[in-house]
Order: sequence, then C-alpha cells, then structure tokens
Amino acid sequence: MSVGDVPWGTHFCHFYETPEDLLDILIPYFKAGLENNEFCMWIVCDPVTEVDGRQALRNAVPEFDRRLAAGNIEIIPYLQWYLREGVFDGQRVIAGWKEKLGRAQADGYIGMRVNGNKSWLTRKNWTNFAQYEYEFNQMIGAERILVSCTYPLPEQSASDIFDVTRTHEFAIAKWHGSWQVVDPQLRNTKAELRAYAAQLENRVMERTRELRQANELLRALSGRLQGAREEEGTRIAREIHDRIGSALTSLKWDLEGLDRVLAEIQNLPQLAELRRRMVAMIGLTDQTLDIVRRIASELRPSILDDLGLAEAVEWQAKQFHTRTGIPCHYRCSLEDVDVSLSPGQSTNLFRILQEALTNVLRHAHATTVDIVLEKQAGNLVLTIRDNGVGITSAQTSSPDALGLLGMRERARAAGGTIDISGEGGKGTTVVVEVLLLLNMSKAER
Repeated sequence: MSVGDVPWGTHFCHFYETPEDLLDILIPYFKAGLENNEFCMWIVCDPVTEVDGRQALRNAVPEFDRRLAAGNIEIIPYLQWYLREGVFDGQRVIAGWKEKLGRAQADGYIGMRVNGNKSWLTRKNWTNFAQYEYEFNQMIGAERILVSCTYPLPEQSASDIFDVTRTHEFAIAKWHGSWQVVDPQLRNTKAELRAYAAQLENRVMERTRELRQANELLRALSGRLQGAREEEGTRIAREIHDRIGSALTSLKWDLEGLDRVLAEIQNLPQLAELRRRMVAMIGLTDQTLDIVRRIASELRPSILDDLGLAEAVEWQAKQFHTRTGIPCHYRCSLEDVDVSLSPGQSTNLFRILQEALTNVLRHAHATTVDIVLEKQAGNLVLTIRDNGVGITSAQTSSPDALGLLGMRERARAAGGTIDISGEGGKGTTVVVEVLLLLNMSKAER
C-alpha cells in the first residue's frame, strides 16, 4: 500500500499485525524516497531485523547496494538510536534527528524520510515516549522531513491507540486483511490549512507586486517632478538674469551718469548729501545684482549648461570655499565627461553634490572637503568626502532624512547608485556611480 502524496512535515503512524504488513508499506515508502533523492533512515526492531530490511529493499530497489554504500539510506537498530544504556532520552533523540536532517540538506538531498519501529516500547517508557512524540511533531512541522512511526497492533490497548493517533496527523492499519485510515480528519484539516496558507502567500505576493508597481510609478512621478522643477528653475533663472538683471544694470548706469552730472555742479545746495545718497544707491544696486545672480545661479547654474559638469563641479567647490571658508579640494581625471552623460544625468549629479555640501555645512563640523570625479570600470564616479563627525547608520536610514532620500532618488533617476557612509570622528563619504551613456543600451537611455 502507498501512503500517497503527503507534504513535508507530515508525521503519521502505521499499525501492523505481521512482519509482512510492516514490509508491505515500508518497502514502497523507502523506495519512493530513494528514487526522489531523499535521505532515508530506517530504525528497525523485531520482527524485522537489519538483515531482513536490507534484503527486502535489495529485491525492490535497483542498485540498492550501491545506494547503501553511498549513504543514501541508513538502517539502524533501535538500541543504537532510541536507547543508550537502556535509557530513553527524548531530547537527545530529537537533537539526533535535527543533526541528521541538517547534514542531509548540506549533502544535497531534497529532504529526509524516516521510519521507526516502536515494538521495543515498554510501559515504563510509554509516558516519556508519548511526550517525545508530541514535541517531535511540533519540531518537524516546518521541516523537509517525512516521518512514519510503526506500532504492533496486537500489543496496543484502546488507550494506547488513542495516545498514538493523538500525536500523529493520521494513522494506517491493516485489519483483517484490508487497509484502513484511522482518523483522517486531522490530515484533512492540515491539508486545508496548507491550502489556506498557500492562498495567503499568493495574496501577499500579489500585494507585494502591486506595491512594487506603485513604488515604480511614484519614482517615475518623482523623476518627472524633478525634471519639471529643473526646467522651471532654468526658465525662472533666465528671466531673473535677463530681465531683472538687465533692468538693474540699466538703473546702475543711470545712477552713475547722474552722479557724474552732479559732480560737475558746484553751487547746488546740499550737493554733498545728494552725492552720498547716490553712492549708497549705486552700492545697493550692486548688492541687488549680486543677489539676483546668486538666486539665478542656485536655480540653475549657467555654467552647467555652458561648460559642462566637470567645470560646474569645480565652480561649486570654489563657491563653497568662498562662502563657508572651508577648504574644498577638487580633482577630475576625465576629459570630455559630458560627451558620455545625458543632460539629466549631469543635472542629477550636480544636485547630489549641492545637497552633500549643504549637509557638510549644516551637520559635519568639517574643516576640509575633497571632491573627486573619475572613471572606474565604465562608470562615472563622483566622491564627496569630508573629515567631520561622520554620519551614523541610524541617520542614513532615518525616514526624516529627506535630503538623503532626495539624493538616492536622483542617483536612481540618473541610472546609478549611491552609497552614503560615515565613521565616527573621521567624516562622511558619499559615492555616486553612474553608467556612462556610451556604455548604456538604447533601452536604458
């Protein structure tokens, strides 16, 4: 008789009347396991000995001796496995099963198939063994193991049979020549639970897929918003530079001309006061022009469009040094870097640099900054390193670190990766790697 298809983690029992009944189910049971690349263990006891078991399997399984020599199956007497010096220790036996299963999986078997004959049990060991069976049943539920326990039917009382079936998922017995399944309800219930678990897993996978799609849409939207912001920033910067800048420049020329006229007049009362105010107005105009240029530059540095990323990074390093007094050293080992970058990549890299320098100013307490732009293994690598307090892992993973989140999104939008790490008292390092346009496929572009 075959036990049919049962899932991993199944623990069932088998009641038999004769040695033939015992072999009638165990030989197909182990034959299926050997053919399925499972490690098999057979713990034998009277009425079937090691010799009986080997001979029965030799008659049923092709090349059985080779499989036995290779260690695909072990046939062990009960005294060696269940009893040590005549004492049964359930915890030791469970530990032994765990060790055998771990070794089997490490050796490449897909799982483990076990049978143990319990005809050796005496009334003295019965209570301890029942507890062992219960704990063993709890242990194997999530493991890749099938366990069959066999009991001689004539020697079991009604209460014994109840105890045995209670600690197993189902039982098989041959009664008056026909096979019977005892208490199949537990098996059906577990099958239903497994089916429900499979449905739940499928739902989780579906929700995960939906969340992944939503996340991709949000990233695409974020990229579009950043692109629209850059375009709008470019337009506003040009408007500020061209219109307001031109108007202020014209106003300055008019004020300078008026100042020259006033300088030629000698007898006008309060002339000195008028000229002082004129000079102050010219100075205010100069300051306003500087503010306009700075705002326009922050919105969209014209040097990024006119001269490219390498020069824009160098200009930003000098600006940072001038504005903060913190030395900012820049090194670039590339030529014609912008030939290999899309405009969007250049913009995203430059914005990452700006955010990194802003973080240095706000949080690092650094006394120097090093910026390196280079090529490594077909990638453009931008490294910003300071010697400040060093960012912590908690800070890099904080949901409140919106600036870092923006840097990561920009790196992803540029088709690259970013690594932000710190070491206490030694500073923070930001490394951005972007695949160069020349090495990208048309689909990636």
